[in-house]
Amino acid sequence: MDWSLSEFLSLLELRGQTWCIVELCGSAGFSIPPHDGVSFYAIMQGSARIAGISGGPVELVPGEIKMVLSGEAHALRARPDSPTQSLDFLREEQNVDTPPVFRLGQGAVVARILCGRLRVTWPAGLRRMSMPPIIDMAAGPTAQGATAMRVETLHIFASGSGAAALLTRYAAMTLALALRNHPQCPLLFRLSASSDPIAHSLQLVAADPAADWSVASLAQKVGMSRSNFAARFALEVGRTPMEVITERRMLFAAELLETGELKIVEVSARAGYRSEAAFSRRFTRYFGLSPSQVRRKSQRPDRMADGPSLWQPGEAVREPPRREGVMTAD
Repeated sequence: MDWSLSEFLSLLELRGQTWCIVELCGSAGFSIPPHDGVSFYAIMQGSARIAGISGGPVELVPGEIKMVLSGEAHALRARPDSPTQSLDFLREEQNVDTPPVFRLGQGAVVARILCGRLRVTWPAGLRRMSMPPIIDMAAGPTAQGATAMRVETLHIFASGSGAAALLTRYAAMTLALALRNHPQCPLLFRLSASSDPIAHSLQLVAADPAADWSVASLAQKVGMSRSNFAARFALEVGRTPMEVITERRMLFAAELLETGELKIVEVSARAGYRSEAAFSRRFTRYFGLSPSQVRRKSQRPDRMADGPSLWQPGEAVREPPRREGVMTAD
């Protein structure tokens, strides 16, 4: 199959704006319950340790960046015996523009930690359990010399308007770099890329939902006949290829409407529709909300209280996709 490690890594996405700075004072700590996302930690001052992760405690020193990929419950402590408390901000996944600062414990600050909780999209076919539970996002032969640069970069990114977005992009970039350099990554790539044509087809759609996909073109990409591919896809996924393509386009369009400033006609084109009217009808059937309604709801002052997504698919998600105005033919 003709695809690359870059394609594999580009499908591993991080999203969200849950960032904060935690100052641990004296003998303080905080705990994180299990969740479906990943946790980002960068030590900007002092030292701490992560406990509760498979493989034992992990020490953090200034300049180090670690990401917990396993979703396991864990704790960050200033000392091995530090008591922990709940940090509701990270437990509840709140979106911010600039990371707030939380001071835990009493006395002098012994550790200052940039913390993020992010939603993750793994490449199709990649099992979370096959990932390393925690990864050093700054490992490598040049890690020691780059420490000062990393800390300075994080100080810059964590300040001012738009900081949360910059930090999420930074985390995604450094995670891709760390995985590329990780000895386990080539194995993950081979398992995901070559052993499962259905997983490969899902990756292709996820990477470019607006492409001119059809059942025939997807089957050709993964080296199967159209009929065998359609039957196996429906058996393994539980939906037809065109239903999945429609779903990916709708979710992609909803994200653009919620987080961007594109006009609806521009969102329509980016989602693979030639006709804005056809796009609006499909979107409304899928979510039960029109594109303009989603945009208005995303701009409400109380947006944060709704959590990371304002919309959920409606009953129309199960209906067969219609062909009107869509850039595909099969």
